[in-house]
Amino acid sequence: MNFGQIQKAAICRLTKADGTKVSFTNAADIKLKASWTAKLSAEDGEKIVITPYINAPADSGGDARMSGGGNDDLGGIPEVLGSEPVQFTGQMRSIPQAIAKALKSLACEANVGNLGVFLFDENGNIEAIQDATTTTTYYPIPVRAFFVGDKIHGNYEAKDNNPISWYYAENYSDNLAIVTPTDFNPLTDLQNA
Repeated sequence: MNFGQIQKAAICRLTKADGTKVSFTNAADIKLKASWTAKLSAEDGEKIVITPYINAPADSGGDARMSGGGNDDLGGIPEVLGSEPVQFTGQMRSIPQAIAKALKSLACEANVGNLGVFLFDENGNIEAIQDATTTTTYYPIPVRAFFVGDKIHGNYEAKDNNPISWYYAENYSDNLAIVTPTDFNPLTDLQNA
């Protein structure tokens, strides 16, 4: 399974005020533009916001967290405690600062563990968490430490940009799925309300 270059993200809460999870409840919904349009225009906890194009996307981390080693463990072999979180980083180039300001306001949702993303690749595919039980329900990928930085001037040799980053928790990818939309391209056909 290979997902292409991440070019945009749809950012949303993980749960609504009533505690229900934000989701696309059947396999057809996530593939239809009408379902996304409803979430883009929502005025409640189900609202989705689309980022501008993200340049220079990169993931790092995910390495093993180790303990011990040397004389502390049998044969000098350390124990694996888990894995480090995976960090995503990118740049939003030449964007209006009003957009950066609006995206910065989402950090508070990430700080309380209530922010997620749906990812869009260069082919218009969508990456989401697939419910392990029903396999027909799709959720946003939970993220933490969401950050949008202040404008960095490109000066003579580059475009101005605002950095964007977040972290995925350990085991975030266990139930990832790639979905191909049927009647739209999320890169070009979805507009913020």
